[in-house]
Amino acid sequence: MFLILDFTQSFRLAIINNEQFISKEIKSKKNISEILILEIDKFLKNLKTNIKKVKSIYVVTGPGSFTGIRSSLTFAKTLKLTKKLNVFGLSKFEIINAKIKTNKINKKRYIFLHFRDNQFFTQTFINFKAQDEARLINIENDKLKYNKHTTYIYDNDLFEDFLGNRIKQNEKKNLYFVNYNLLELHEIILKNTIDNMDPKPLYISNYF
Repeated sequence: MFLILDFTQSFRLAIINNEQFISKEIKSKKNISEILILEIDKFLKNLKTNIKKVKSIYVVTGPGSFTGIRSSLTFAKTLKLTKKLNVFGLSKFEIINAKIKTNKINKKRYIFLHFRDNQFFTQTFINFKAQDEARLINIENDKLKYNKHTTYIYDNDLFEDFLGNRIKQNEKKNLYFVNYNLLELHEIILKNTIDNMDPKPLYISNYF
């Protein structure tokens, strides 16, 4: 049985057990570090199970709330030491990039994840390897240049509205909308394509 923690923006938990996927979003005004252990325990009890039956914990490492990500990693690594669990981590960028079929799009991918207003977290990949540090940009203010040999992957129509109006119709085949959710990580785990052990938070240098 696998436990997934995604505290990047909202607080989401998920369990994979015998290929069954169950998720829950926690809605609370309290600091996640105050309720994390209680909410995980409650989640597992509702499923008539407990932490002793968890084999591995998978943490979404960012981008997003540094406090939420740090809390989930601290919890996971504590269990790794005390209960000998495996701990893995992937960023949202890596999860989405791993889902994309390499034979359908360009090898170079520019991934944009919406933060707020015209701001997007972004990172560039060639196949499955990141080419730069993740950062936060404003698609209106930052000079975003279109490259026909790059696929632009995004999770919000604001991006397509912005870039789509600046390129030719036949170039829009390089725009690829993807809806991020924990099902992507579910598929990656089941296919055994995750190997990022001892994960660390994805730090965005210009994100405050």
